[in-house]
Amino acid sequence: MISEPSRLRVIESARAGDRKAFSELVSSYSGFVYSLARRLVGDPEDAEDIAQEVFVKAWLNLGLMRDCSSFPSWLAAIARRASVDHLRKRHGRTSLGGEDIDDLGVSDPPPDTGIDPGLERAMSALPERDRALLTMVYFGEFTHAEAGEVLGIPENSVRVYLLRARRRLRSLLEGRENELLQQIG
Repeated sequence: MISEPSRLRVIESARAGDRKAFSELVSSYSGFVYSLARRLVGDPEDAEDIAQEVFVKAWLNLGLMRDCSSFPSWLAAIARRASVDHLRKRHGRTSLGGEDIDDLGVSDPPPDTGIDPGLERAMSALPERDRALLTMVYFGEFTHAEAGEVLGIPENSVRVYLLRARRRLRSLLEGRENELLQQIG
């Protein structure tokens, strides 16, 4: 990613209509947006489509963004809404808490995510909110406040939800570990 002062200058230039500056933002954040969409919808091709949609929406709405320093959070919020909308269109239902999304099933992750495939599979089994929080805080380097802003939940609730999400993830990973040990033994 770009350094903070440079990033703010690039964002300001993009807000002023500079396509080259926006292209630089797309280059810097496309992996993050794709990764977030991929973890939320599960399908690599759908995630690519969503990422393109996110950047089109971002370009059209840059003037509405209040604070340039919140660009990553703002972009993540667009990605999350686009992902949820996609799931809603594809499956006719979704839930912000993720209970309905759990029933959707998720394909295996692509090998180039940079994340251990076992961890990726375990994360895909989590409710949508848990996946989003873990992705933003641990992979997207969001603060608790930024993640809460994107998801529309208070910062203190983010801490509680993260604790629960980590426990669920640990349980899933331990279950996978036991399953592998049984296969070996």
